Amino acid sequence: MARGAHRRALGYGIAAGTVITALFAGSAAADTHGSVVRAALPVGKINHIIVIEFENEGYQTTFGPGSVATYLNGTLRKKGELVENYFAIGHNSLDNYIAQVSGQAPTEDTQADCADNGFAFANVTPGTPDPDQSLNPGQVDGEGCVYPSSVQSIAGQLDAKYPPNTKTHVAAWRAYDQDMGNTPSRDGGVVDPTGGTDCAHPAIGATDTAEVATPADQYTSRHNPFVWFHSVIDNTAECDANVVPLGTLGPNGQPSPSGHLARDLRSEKTTPRFAFITPNLCSDGHDGTCAGTNSTGGHVGGLTGADQFLQAWMPLILGSPAYKHGDTLVMITFDEADVDTSDPDYADACCSEQTGPNTHAPGNAGLASDTAPGGGQIGALLLNPKYVTPGSVDSTGSYNHYAALRSYEDLLGLTTGGADGEGHLGFAAEKGLAPFGSDVFNSAAARKARAHR
Repeated sequence: MARGAHRRALGYGIAAGTVITALFAGSAAADTHGSVVRAALPVGKINHIIVIEFENEGYQTTFGPGSVATYLNGTLRKKGELVENYFAIGHNSLDNYIAQVSGQAPTEDTQADCADNGFAFANVTPGTPDPDQSLNPGQVDGEGCVYPSSVQSIAGQLDAKYPPNTKTHVAAWRAYDQDMGNTPSRDGGVVDPTGGTDCAHPAIGATDTAEVATPADQYTSRHNPFVWFHSVIDNTAECDANVVPLGTLGPNGQPSPSGHLARDLRSEKTTPRFAFITPNLCSDGHDGTCAGTNSTGGHVGGLTGADQFLQAWMPLILGSPAYKHGDTLVMITFDEADVDTSDPDYADACCSEQTGPNTHAPGNAGLASDTAPGGGQIGALLLNPKYVTPGSVDSTGSYNHYAALRSYEDLLGLTTGGADGEGHLGFAAEKGLAPFGSDVFNSAAARKARAHR
């Protein structure tokens, strides 16, 4: 969301921005029946996906020559592939997080970060399927923030294919949220044995008290996508087992081995098939000056704080057995571009992104929540030691958060159900939307895998 403001006055974003309409970005691949365009690697080549999400920076700021993110734009960029034309789907934050795990388009409230309706953790009402599922695949109608149990996320898809452990409730997916539950009375949740709390969110109808960082606790629920779905939070045992604190850094500046992410990455068996890592409001770059401390003990946030987070945590990921094995894809990106509404690229979109049934028409009080589709060009860095060429740049393909979800579903073998019957949720099922193609998976090993599909 915008720093220091939940809503901004502006005209309709598409009038100010450019809609980029590349439908088939790069070269994806048809499935074995030749009817569905799927990601350009066969199922089984990527068995783990780790998404790391930062805040509020446009492509040029992050990946341009003047970037202060020297580790991300230097060290890590040499190890992975920069996807230049990667776009957010709206403003402010929460709608982008929700889209990445469910394909649901924004509501007026999620575009305002569910921070201005007096009871921020409110149900999406009426939450009924949109009558035009051809135009709005998988979408439900209504206003509010928390989606009804009928709306699935990638968590539910993975549960169906890989049932959680019946005793521990550990699933094939996990959300790792930095600082979650540092102050339990602020965040909610149940006590986690490693510190903090699990599945932290307000009660339905209650005001979210985790909107602004404090010196002791910089977690915010609006950057934790899974707690906005009844299909997740109503299954309390599973939510408690899988929406967990990230862990802490030790005196040496390295992740404590007792934290959830550090423990899970010790072996391929315990590495989730889908992991979503949310840094706190300092380390995700949201706050320019941090209420608490960043990864080096200072108070500098913004892109510098985000880069320091990566310096602390990426060696753990890159050194994990699953990553070294070659079947782990790491995606580093941002929720939305810079929130400066005077920027002509503020509302850029791609991939024939639909507005969605719950976005109000232009001119509704001139609110930022009128701005959709399009959240600007943000870029993404993808890392995989086998199927992505180190140091490469993809300037041909165009993707957004919906396309990324479609890619995750394809790569992890989620090929049934969904809004299209082919495993794609919400707008990830939009006709013509291309998942990651051969422009992304561009190595010799990737070409060989496609040849034997």
